[in-house]
Amino acid sequence: MRILRIKAYIIDFLVVLLALGVIQFCLPKSKYVTTLEVEQSTIMEDYLAHRISYQDYLQNYGEVYYQISLEQQTTSLLYFLFMISYFVLLPYFWKGRTVGCYLCNVEVERFDQGVLHPWQLFVRYSFTFGLFYLFLSNVLLLVLPSQNYFSVISILSVFQFVLVLFNALTILIRKEKRGLHELLSNTELTKIIDKKKIEELEKQKILMAEQESKTS
Repeated sequence: MRILRIKAYIIDFLVVLLALGVIQFCLPKSKYVTTLEVEQSTIMEDYLAHRISYQDYLQNYGEVYYQISLEQQTTSLLYFLFMISYFVLLPYFWKGRTVGCYLCNVEVERFDQGVLHPWQLFVRYSFTFGLFYLFLSNVLLLVLPSQNYFSVISILSVFQFVLVLFNALTILIRKEKRGLHELLSNTELTKIIDKKKIEELEKQKILMAEQESKTS
């Protein structure tokens, strides 16, 4: 099951990369963004060469980063909408399956065998693919001033990275191999073939019980 989990994750990751490439191809960078990126590199070089202080670096770099984020907000929003569609809406309407799950013959289910809710899928994939981080980055861009946006996003990026590592650690340590994303979302990844076998066995048991009752 661990191998199937990894395979499904890799396939979904490649699908996400492909989608991001398509979005960036359809919405290429403007000349202004390219100019800002050059300015960003210059600020980094000046700091590494000790031509500016750390405080000046944070202020200048953060301002340019904020401007780049504003210019590419449409791209970021489209990317977020794709992620929501792929990791929440698709598995919700497709029996808990993404493309990776389908190709690996697995599906996401509620751990208590209830009806899977979109919020559970959002929580689950926020740990592995940063859905909540993407949501916050788009919202905070409209709320925070430029001097604070870069600092907050940097902290959130580190926090997201730590969550991914801690989530992988829980999968390795826990006996039932359920990660933090599954514990908090009350979901699990199950083999579709196993479910079919169980259903067939249950049908066979019912038929055998009916035959026994007829013969008796």
